[in-house]
Amino acid sequence: MRSIELEPSPSIPLHALEALQQDSLLPICKACGTQYPRTFALTQDCKICADPRQFVPSSGQEWTNLIELGTERRHVILQDEVDERISMISCEPGFAINQTPTLIETANGSYIWDCAALISLPLIGHLSKLKTPLKGIAISHPHFFSTSLTWSRALKVPLYLCEDDQEWYQRSGDIGKDDAVVWWKGEQELGPGVKVIQCGGHFPGSSILYWDRLSEPPPPKDRLPTKPTPVSGIIFTADTIMVQPTQRGFSFIWSVPNLIPLRPRAVLAVQERLRYLPFSEATSSWPNRWIRQDAKDALESSVTTFLAAEGWRMEEGTLVELIT
Repeated sequence: MRSIELEPSPSIPLHALEALQQDSLLPICKACGTQYPRTFALTQDCKICADPRQFVPSSGQEWTNLIELGTERRHVILQDEVDERISMISCEPGFAINQTPTLIETANGSYIWDCAALISLPLIGHLSKLKTPLKGIAISHPHFFSTSLTWSRALKVPLYLCEDDQEWYQRSGDIGKDDAVVWWKGEQELGPGVKVIQCGGHFPGSSILYWDRLSEPPPPKDRLPTKPTPVSGIIFTADTIMVQPTQRGFSFIWSVPNLIPLRPRAVLAVQERLRYLPFSEATSSWPNRWIRQDAKDALESSVTTFLAAEGWRMEEGTLVELIT
């Protein structure tokens, strides 16, 4: 991926500065990056980390805030070299579980998929000058909730959260009438050709983002690209189904740090939820996790491999235990 350094922006919208100032001292868990309201007692453990899908470090619970993060870290944009409309927002050095939001720039608007703790003035400046205006932020599951309410306020765009994970959103009580927070279930269209789809599994509301690139208008004849622009459907999977390091298949995990696999029936439910989608590419929410071709076939074969490893196979639509 091509690294783009962010320059200081000469002008930042007043509403962005106000949002950062308002939330600058709110506690943020150092282990997972979740932001908490002022009323949260720091003598408690982070509720996200106390869940067995994450963990409280053996050294104990530690907290930080946006001011401290901003003095220690910076943002770098990592642009995909195959499809330059896709970039990742990297925090350097990494923080928490190294959440890396994805920026998707379509012809009808731009979208941020998932969130990370740090939001900086250079990043706000960069996002305010996109070729197509930013239209929304969508989150895949609670491990990426992070400081998403602050992002939504600073960037003045809607925040899309799956209703079935609402109990995990630690700042629900801070959402005011002026906050554009959209709670959704099932499927939610973000814009032409772009939607989020609830798959469950990792969390009840765990979701993927789908971009139908075939629906994008062709480039003007006087500004044709120097290389082919991908037109196949692509899924952005986060932890719902994770692209393996081999970049040839998927993994299905209930708890990543604690190495607990997803239940077979939950895996089959995810597979069925995505069966109708036409896609040939997939990427997870970290750099260099791509399946560049035949991603749908890779999902089918990965499900078969996973079920066999767990001692099961499908026979005429029924789970059958393997004889060992």
